[in-house]
Amino acid sequence: MITVRIPRDEKFNYKECKDLYKKNQRLIGDDVPFDNVIKDTFFYSFYDDEKLLGCIYCFIRDNEVFLNAFATRHHHKENIECLNLVISWFNGDIYAESIRKPAILCLLRSGFKKLKDNIYIYRR
Repeated sequence: MITVRIPRDEKFNYKECKDLYKKNQRLIGDDVPFDNVIKDTFFYSFYDDEKLLGCIYCFIRDNEVFLNAFATRHHHKENIECLNLVISWFNGDIYAESIRKPAILCLLRSGFKKLKDNIYIYRR
């Protein structure tokens, strides 16, 4: 069963999330320090049997909700499940930007459509 933890949760594992972020930072194209990501976004970490699957964070850019994510390898099905969960928490359109094929595949399988260039949208 997948569980969600936010930074205020007692069981939130800051170091584990930060290490995974740093490992994937170049791939997700985010040059923001991890502490700023935690402080300035809606940040969610996802676990399956106490094992970190990945993290998704949502933020406002140009008055639109965007999301970004990073995850452990070989959990594609679970990553889609986590993405669908986050999508269900928002009422409006959600945008994502990616050039990475595994991330794009997750977005498309979760109902995102290509908008332009590397921008994808989930429309409500």
